[in-house]
Amino acid sequence: MDLLSVYEDVSGQKINRDKTALFFSKSVTEADRQIIKGVLGVREIQHCEKYLGLPSLIGKGKRASFNYIKERIWRKLQGWEGKLLSQAGREVLNKAVIQAIPSYTMGCFKLPIGLCNEIEVMIWKFW
Repeated sequence: MDLLSVYEDVSGQKINRDKTALFFSKSVTEADRQIIKGVLGVREIQHCEKYLGLPSLIGKGKRASFNYIKERIWRKLQGWEGKLLSQAGREVLNKAVIQAIPSYTMGCFKLPIGLCNEIEVMIWKFW
């Protein structure tokens, strides 16, 4: 707490405890977790939380963590399916909307190849 207080004084920045969350490794006991959370006055991060639109924890299940991208693209494609779009119209929508959906995530994480392949097949089926 002293170290955080010094940081706040020196930097002029104050820690927002409502927005702060902790991640603990498996080796930290539950008792130690409760003590640390109590002293710092912050909560523990949940597995399914997102920060800036990205999953907070990835773990070994990368495909499951990034499956939301595929679902968002699928919803967009389904919304366009009923519309009478020319080939050029579909291409514009693809480039402007569909390609933009995963770009932010891909700037931060390397997506699994299998997921990228599934998205590509889904888009080709739409055409």
